[in-house]
Amino acid sequence: MEKVFVMYRLKPGVSVEEYRKWSVSLDQKVTPFQPGVHRFEVYEIKGAEKGESPYMIIEDVDVDSWEAWQKVITSDEMKEVVKTWNDYGDESTLKMIYGEKIK
Repeated sequence: MEKVFVMYRLKPGVSVEEYRKWSVSLDQKVTPFQPGVHRFEVYEIKGAEKGESPYMIIEDVDVDSWEAWQKVITSDEMKEVVKTWNDYGDESTLKMIYGEKIK
């Protein structure tokens, strides 16, 4: 199993409350139930130890593999999530990283 972190800022003019409504009503109802996804949690970043956080939102996702995640985000089931994410998330700040737990 691998972990994916999806990190981004909201678009200028989009409030956290607007984003939260979208996240709870669509993203969190669809994404966790896709094949290969074991856990999906979304976090609003409140601050950083030094300076301002480069991200406002971090999604913490447990998946079978990076390849499985790529299939999820391009699947027909996720089209509405991906399309409407663009109304909230600032694509220029979007970063996805993945890895696995060190044991």
